[in-house]
Amino acid sequence: MAFSKGKRIEDETSKRILDHAVNIGFREGAEALTVTRLCRELNCDRRVIYNRFRDVNEINLLVACRCNEELVAKAKAAMNPQASFYDNFKVFIQTIFQYTYEKNSHFQYYTTLYRMTEEGAWNGVVKALERLINEGKAAKEVRLDMDSAKAARNIWLISTGIGGMLAANTNYQYQDGFATMMYGVEAISAYMKPQQ
Repeated sequence: MAFSKGKRIEDETSKRILDHAVNIGFREGAEALTVTRLCRELNCDRRVIYNRFRDVNEINLLVACRCNEELVAKAKAAMNPQASFYDNFKVFIQTIFQYTYEKNSHFQYYTTLYRMTEEGAWNGVVKALERLINEGKAAKEVRLDMDSAKAARNIWLISTGIGGMLAANTNYQYQDGFATMMYGVEAISAYMKPQQ
């Protein structure tokens, strides 16, 4: 993702930097991921990094994208093509919640990162949920006037909020958190269904 005449391009060095950043971030966390460390471990000059990435915050957001790609792939693999839209919708959310819980706290942190765009908060899981809701609209399983982006963000907030509570409080049991999260998802699902 080097800069050439104002445009980003993919190259092997960018990929190597990002792969190494993912390795550090997932294993040790965002605080361990620094430009100085990347330069030292990849045996390169700071210009090599800064010619490809704006700063370490951008690198962390790209690590979060990798994290969310992994999450979404797991969730899609858990879906059953023969199941109803709402069954698959719940499986998608349950898989993301469970997989995030099973990973370490560094991975969990990256699932919560987002960047602000003109449309609002951008996060790979939120976008995947939004696409799924839009597919439900196309199949007439979801109300056409439903704000897909808002519903996706609300589900993401419920999931990451409860996930954070589970990570921070050893007395809060996974099953309790999961049940609470699914209660919120059921409420949103009920609101999404077309009126009969």
